[in-house]
Amino acid sequence: MGILILLAIAVVAIFALYWMTVGAFQLLLRLLGLPKYQDVIVPSKYDFKTVVEFDNPVTQYVYDLMAGFKHVTEDGGIKLGLSFVFFATLGAMASFAWPLLIAVVTLWFLLWASPAAMRAARWRAKTFKDCTAEDWHKTHLWAMKSELRQQEMASAIRRSGVGGFHH
Repeated sequence: MGILILLAIAVVAIFALYWMTVGAFQLLLRLLGLPKYQDVIVPSKYDFKTVVEFDNPVTQYVYDLMAGFKHVTEDGGIKLGLSFVFFATLGAMASFAWPLLIAVVTLWFLLWASPAAMRAARWRAKTFKDCTAEDWHKTHLWAMKSELRQQEMASAIRRSGVGGFHH
């Protein structure tokens, strides 16, 4: 009977802690003036309308963290993250020093690289805000043609035998 009472107290305490945490998080969001996670827009360099800026640098940093997390989890960035975690886990199997390195790199990615990527996307969108979809199409077409010419030249040089190590 005493175990059931302790278990009930523990369950109530866990729920109370959960509600306090959720309440504190919602209060923090209101104080910083941040939108809900569902309203966060991941900035795109192709569309200036996706850029959201705040006057407060702390608010901007937290928003960028949320946008980076949303990009990784919902917009297809998870594949890169999972492949990184997979290879880091393989490395961790070889040594016990790796978990510390994995934790440091993960924190670096979450707390610096992800918001920095959102800042860069915002900057690019502001820089190219006058570009239309047709301008981007022309730019991508030009880049693809340039890369194709480069590959053709490299292939021709390889076929000719110029510049290689031949006996």
